Order: sequence, then C-alpha cells, then structure tokens
Amino acid sequence: MKRTIQILVVLFIVQVGFAIGINFYQPQSTDTGGSDKLVATKVNAVDIDHVTIEDSDGAKVSLAKNGKDWQLPDQDNFPADGTKVDGLISKLTGLHEGLPIATSSGAIKRFKLAKDDFERRITLKNGDKAVATLYFGTSQGTHQTHARRDDQNEVYAVTMGSYDAPAKADDWIDSTALQISADDIVKMDVDGLSLVANEVPVAKVDAKSADKSAAKPATDENADKADQDKAKTQTVWNLANAAPDQKLQPAAASTLAAMTAKVRISSVLGKDAKPEYGMDHPVLKLSLTIKGKDQPVEYVMGKSDGKDGDYTLKLSSRPEYFRIAGYTGKQLEQHANAKALLVGAKDDAKPAPGSDSPASAKAMN
Repeated sequence: MKRTIQILVVLFIVQVGFAIGINFYQPQSTDTGGSDKLVATKVNAVDIDHVTIEDSDGAKVSLAKNGKDWQLPDQDNFPADGTKVDGLISKLTGLHEGLPIATSSGAIKRFKLAKDDFERRITLKNGDKAVATLYFGTSQGTHQTHARRDDQNEVYAVTMGSYDAPAKADDWIDSTALQISADDIVKMDVDGLSLVANEVPVAKVDAKSADKSAAKPATDENADKADQDKAKTQTVWNLANAAPDQKLQPAAASTLAAMTAKVRISSVLGKDAKPEYGMDHPVLKLSLTIKGKDQPVEYVMGKSDGKDGDYTLKLSSRPEYFRIAGYTGKQLEQHANAKALLVGAKDDAKPAPGSDSPASAKAMN
C-alpha cells in the first residue's frame, strides 16, 4: 500500500510538471519558419529607397538611395556602404513571422516593442510613402530577437540582432570613399622629396624559361601570349632631382603609394576644423598627382589629442575632415618621410659582395 502511494505521488508530480511546461512553453520561430513575412510580401526590396533606424538611446540614422548609390542625407549625402544597406534590406524583407509568442498589448511593453520603448525601430520607405515600420526588442536566445510590425499586436521571434541595424552614421559610411587606384598615382611630393612613377616593361623571363618557350610550336596562341608578355609593365618609383647622396628605396615608395591609395576612414567629422584634430601641427603633408585630376590632391594629417590615438585626415579635394584609425595613421606617419624612403648612409657604404648597391638590389625586389 505504501509503495502504491509513493508511485501515485510521483505520477502526480510528473503530471503537474508537464502541465506547467505546457502553460509556459513559448514556441520559437526563425526567419525560415512560417509562411507569412514580417514585411508584407507585396513590398519588393528593390523598391525601398529610404531606411531610417532608431535605437533606445535616441540615436537615429537615415539612409537614402540616389540612383544606384546609397547616401547619408544628414551627413551632406556622404556615400554610404551600399552593400551593407542592401544586405539589411534583404534580411528584413526575408524575415518570416512563424508562430506568435504573444498577442496581448501588455506583451508589447514586456518585450520592449512599444512605440516609446524599443531597442530598434526601422522604417522602410518608397519615396515619401512608408511601406513598413518594424520594432525589434528584447533578445531570445542566440541571434534571436522579439519583433513586430507597427500594425500588429502579435510578437514573433526572428533571426535578427541589434548589431545588424546600428543607429549611428559612422557604422554606415563607405569607409573606402577616399580610395583610389595606386596605379593612378604618377607623382608624390613628401618631406622635401619628389617621387615620380615610371612604367617600365616587366623583367624578362630567365634563360631556362625562354628556352622552354622557344621549344614550343609556333602557334597563334603562343604568339598572342608573347605579345601580351611584351605589353606588361610595372611601376618603378624614381627620385626627381636627387642630390648625389640621395638614393630612393623604390619598394618603400611603392608601399607609401599603396597605403595612401587604400586609406580607410572610420568617421566623418564635419567641415569645421577643431583644435583637437591637431591640424595646426600636422604629422603628415603629402601631395599626390593623380591621373585624370587637374590639380594635385593635398593630404594633411593631424594627430588627435585624445586618449584613443586616432588621426584626422583632410584632403584638398573634399570639404570634410575624416577620422582614421590610430594604426592606419601611425603607418602613414612612419612611411611618409625621407628617413623611410631613402637608403641610409650605412646601407650605402658596404654593398654586399658580388652584388650591386643596396638601392639597386631593393629596386629589383
């Protein structure tokens, strides 16, 4: 009898636990579950040309499409990262509702999806017409966020994170907006030196390779390849009006050209100079003559007086001041000077046995 009672008690506990689990179980969905989309199916991603993102701290960023390019209207239409914007729109229009987690108005507050309390509010527009306003709130597990559309009380769990939709302009700027092709740089003036780029034929193949090529049958394909090889050139930097004791390191000049051409910005600081930018005592002054440009482009860089160690960059071809990362600025500062670009006296004095001068050796490399 006692054993029977124990069994019944255990069964009762199991039933109570099961009932509690059923009551508190909340079905989860992903962006692939459910047939209905969070953004109406009639909305096409290609028709969306305005995106506004707001966060819980009051930050707000607007993105607008001009032709094929995305811009930041509040940053004087500075170029935005189009790939990133298109990726966000594609993600939003691909979200599926799945099964609702909650349907009450109280749940909207609880999950931070209210109009006055949210983690993210994203408005998608076609022209002046809003096609969807989406609210994203508290997270549910890894990469899952509670969400709803503004015209519904149902709350869903979708695969989305706040990091997918930052509300600050710096996170959306095209960090490559200042980049150019290093091959288009024909002259660099820096630290009293004038460096000129010359196009020279690519070095000939060695004798062994030449013998192998000569042994091949004289076909049209081989003839075309030979013509292509003759047409190949490479850029070699030379020092104009060099003093007798000055010898350029061509590889160092190539490095400086490549670094300058591929500089990335981290922030647009506006059009007004500020003392903290360090532009009164620049750490770099560099002038580039670029193919297709009527005037040389002046690069001036100051070092921030803040603890972050960032640098401020100003180009004569643009009205804005830009922040660049500390490691990028430091690399430019270290490479854009005569000490880095010229062969030192010690290196000049003792060329390696059986070789040309160090300058010639570096040029060959």
